Formats: sequence, structure tokens, C-alpha cells
Amino acid sequence: MRTLNMAAALSCAILFSVIGAKASNAATIDSYTGGWYQNNGTTFGISNNIYVGWNPNTGSAYNNWLGFNLAGVAGQNITSATLTFYGSNGAYSGTDPSETLGLFAYNGSINALNNQNGVGIYNDLGTGASYGQATVSKGPLTQFSITLSAQALADMMAAANNPTDQRFVIGGSLLTMAPTHDSDNWWTDGALFSNSTLQHAAFLNLETVAAVPEPSTWAMMILGFAGVGFMAYRRRNQTAVSSI
Repeated sequence: MRTLNMAAALSCAILFSVIGAKASNAATIDSYTGGWYQNNGTTFGISNNIYVGWNPNTGSAYNNWLGFNLAGVAGQNITSATLTFYGSNGAYSGTDPSETLGLFAYNGSINALNNQNGVGIYNDLGTGASYGQATVSKGPLTQFSITLSAQALADMMAAANNPTDQRFVIGGSLLTMAPTHDSDNWWTDGALFSNSTLQHAAFLNLETVAAVPEPSTWAMMILGFAGVGFMAYRRRNQTAVSSI
């Protein structure tokens, strides 16, 4: 009887752990780094500024990037995510009433972003798989969010479960920027995310659930219940025999 109870307790414990693992969790992750690249391949290294678009004063186009450390959600399935940009003293200052900011996958070296110039990096930040987009109106820049795509969720889970590097990068490019010098420009004057009250450029809001249990977990649970059933069957037979 004691063995039967122990087996039942073990099986129930495994079952409840599987059920409990499916509970939804929320996580907020601030960007830990970021920066931007000009279309000639130059960069000024790490910066909390979001500088993206066309600058009529210099004749340069810019793509930006944000870096996140996803180690805190390792072993989780990410079911939804939004990227929120902090608002402050920046602005979209172009001639059009609004512009569309697009988010993209970055496929290159994350280490290279910090200290390596290159036109290839600039292009990579604006040509990868689409992660989402948002329309930004002319005037002071306020906080706004972008719902991330299914591709972004898959790439984030891959990064979070990378055994050696859980960093994840999102590139940004102005989708409505004309290829000519027409003053289309969404930028921050170098102060949006670098002042004393805002230490980060943006943050991720993630909804997660634990990953599907490993096959070995299911096997243990099935064996546990099979053992309980067998022992109950055997006990009934022993009881029937002793009563004859």
C-alpha cells in the first residue's frame, strides 16, 4: 500500500509540474546597447540614440540597431512580444506629416556592431526578415510600441536558448525614406535616449510559457501511471484470492 501511494504521489507530482509549466509569464527586458550606421558604412560605436532616416544637412542615410540580452527567458516559448521606444526630447523633423519605421532581423556579427565600420552592416540592419513596423507622426517623439512578428519570436527563442550567446539584435530603417535628398528624416538630435533620466533606448515586453516537456518527462509520467495501474490491479487480485 505504501509503495502504491508513493508511486501515485510521484506520478501526480510529474503531472502537476507539466501542467504548471504551461502557465503564462511576463518579462520586461531593457535594451543594453544600441547605435546607428551611416550609408557610407561609418559608425560612432555604441550609443543609446535612435538615429534613423535621411539627414539633409549631411546628405547621409542612417539605420539603427538595438541589443537585448535574453538569458532571462531561456527555456521559454515566447508567445508574443512588443518593442517599445521610450519617448523624451527627440523628434521626427521631416517635411512629411509622418514616416514609417521598420524593424528587421540582423544576420551579421553582434560583436562587429560595436567597433567595426562597414556598408554591409548598414545594409544588414535594414534588409533582414521583417520584425514589424510603426508610423511616427511629425513633432515631439512620444513613447510608442511595435508588435513583433512571428519571425521575431522565433529568432528571439533561438537566441535565448543559444548555449554560448543569448544576445539578440533588432535593426531599424525608415521605410518611407525617399532615395533622393528630400529632407525625409526621423531622428533624435542625439539626446532622446542618452539623458540622465532615460538610460535605455527601448524595452521588450514578452509573454512566455515554459517549453514543451522533454520526451523523457512524458515517459516518466506514463511509466508512473502504468505502475500505479498495475499495482492496483495486483492488489485487487491478491484481495480476491485471499477472500476465497
